[in-house]
Amino acid sequence: MVTAEKEIKATLPRAFDGSRKDMKKFLREVLLYIALNPKAFTTDRSKKLFLLSYMMDGPGEFWKNDKTDLLLAFDPEAEKVSWADFIEDFKTSFEPLDTALEAQLKLRDLKMKERADEYTYQFSYLAKQTGYNDAVQIVAFKRGLPKSLVLKIMT
Repeated sequence: MVTAEKEIKATLPRAFDGSRKDMKKFLREVLLYIALNPKAFTTDRSKKLFLLSYMMDGPGEFWKNDKTDLLLAFDPEAEKVSWADFIEDFKTSFEPLDTALEAQLKLRDLKMKERADEYTYQFSYLAKQTGYNDAVQIVAFKRGLPKSLVLKIMT
């Protein structure tokens, strides 16, 4: 008896307009969806078209249109491009120009608002991307804490 595997009901990626600040989030959502549904994406071509189908308007439209036209025309050169190479091309085209600087700026503006665990998680995530050493990270961590909490910790 053959049983068909059902597609996992994962959240579909949000539309991507080509903005560099949203590239990582979009790519993570696409890769997660594809990983959860390998039977639906058995070829590099299907993975590429899936990613392209969620690119809407914005700065990425020309990139999307170029890649889509080639894939839909079954262009031999487009078919030779592996999924890994396609992802690298996507990253090169849409990754923030300076990820470390972007993380540093976000870390500078990060403040603990309510929950310490949320602040700690966000801080750790950003700190990994900054290239900062431990001493600089400690200063940045304290800067984001409420002054009353810093005073309690220091005394």
